Amino acid sequence: MRELVAIYRKGQREIRIFKSKKKVRAEVYQIKPFHYQNVFYNRVCSDVETFLKLEGEERMLKALDIDVNTCYRVPFERRNGKIVLFPVNKQRRVIWSNEDYDEWKKSLIDVGEDEDELTYERYYEDCEVFLDDERSNLNKEVDGYIIAFANLGFWNGRCNGAKLIGDNVKDILNSSYGCDDVTFYCDVHNVRFDGSHHDGSHYLLFRVAKDKDAAERLANKIAYHDMTEEEFRKATRSLRPYVAKVYGF
Repeated sequence: MRELVAIYRKGQREIRIFKSKKKVRAEVYQIKPFHYQNVFYNRVCSDVETFLKLEGEERMLKALDIDVNTCYRVPFERRNGKIVLFPVNKQRRVIWSNEDYDEWKKSLIDVGEDEDELTYERYYEDCEVFLDDERSNLNKEVDGYIIAFANLGFWNGRCNGAKLIGDNVKDILNSSYGCDDVTFYCDVHNVRFDGSHHDGSHYLLFRVAKDKDAAERLANKIAYHDMTEEEFRKATRSLRPYVAKVYGF
């Protein structure tokens, strides 16, 4: 049985990556306003070893001659056995990011700042100030213990992992999780993290377990590959309501 592991969009094309026990398949669709046309090309790797040599989803896209930098990852979830995509206008509400240099620069030029002084060094200094502000905003205790389900990308492939976070929402912002460019955000149902580093990309899903003991048991199951992300969501609660209450969405 195959599992849908990722969905990417580029223009009017949608790339769905499926993984089974012995092979990985990437299917590309032409998107219509309310339905899909037939698949217009496929690329199939014959086994897991080949997939690992491609170093995960990003290399799979490159094998399809699709530039990963021009695609975006589409959040989705399974409901009653069906794949449900989140509406584009509701996919992300950014909590904090250090990937908005151009927007930051434009906003300061608009208020009369000297463009020559708007360096990356100053941008990252401002980002740290903004990060401290968001930690203050999210200084809220949760009823339970926060745990992250992580899908990690390295030079030799992808794997799942878990990280125990804490009992306060602001604790999710205490790490960049080994990444250089990072974004913390809410989608329709969850709080998530997307980050990239020189060898790949990491994706984290933050949820709330009953207590720390329960979180540790979940982390052990994930570490020993005894729990999928879907099972993890069923065993935990969303962190999003705590964040939504702070920002009013």
